[in-house]
Amino acid sequence: MLEESFDHGLDDWWVEGGVKTWVEDGRLYVDADPETPEAGPYVATVWYRHEMPGDLRIEFDAHVVSSSIDANNINFFLNYTDPSGLSLYETRSSREDAAYPKYHDLNGHIVTFLNDYRAENGRLEDGSTSARIRLRRCPGFELMSEVFNGKCEAGVTYRCKIEKKGKTLSFYIDGVEILSAEDEREPLGPGYIGMRTFRTFMWWDNIKVTEI
Repeated sequence: MLEESFDHGLDDWWVEGGVKTWVEDGRLYVDADPETPEAGPYVATVWYRHEMPGDLRIEFDAHVVSSSIDANNINFFLNYTDPSGLSLYETRSSREDAAYPKYHDLNGHIVTFLNDYRAENGRLEDGSTSARIRLRRCPGFELMSEVFNGKCEAGVTYRCKIEKKGKTLSFYIDGVEILSAEDEREPLGPGYIGMRTFRTFMWWDNIKVTEI
């Protein structure tokens, strides 16, 4: 369905939020971490312009360059549609600032992989924090499942995979299943995919989508 090399830059994508989004050396860079929060916006969502199937496998490389608050925030949206019946592209102006709550009223799944920088799960013996992974269903920002496992560190390239088949949503890192959950509602159908980050400077690469 998709193998994105960014040979045509951002022609097939649109951006909500983030002031600095560009393609360099075949990678999509997003700088959503200005020197001061007041300089904002410090969030960004990058959407693919074409709908993807309801049951799909999404693979991508994600690499955090830096985060001033150690958020190392890697988010992925899938199966996203607007309940109004309009396409997300048609309603993009209503989300120009990419405020997170504006995505919670839409239909879709959110996969979150980040550093537990607020130490919600407590700190490890060496004072560091673990990664936090969450699967959500919208509308309602419903938490399907979460786990604190491994690390989400700057300077590391993670090969991520998301699989959604029927009611089952699963997330893998470097070939290892990290988290899986069953959707209690009616399974979501075809929709848009998008990449999001918060207070993080990062790049995305080798994006591949396969129907399953």
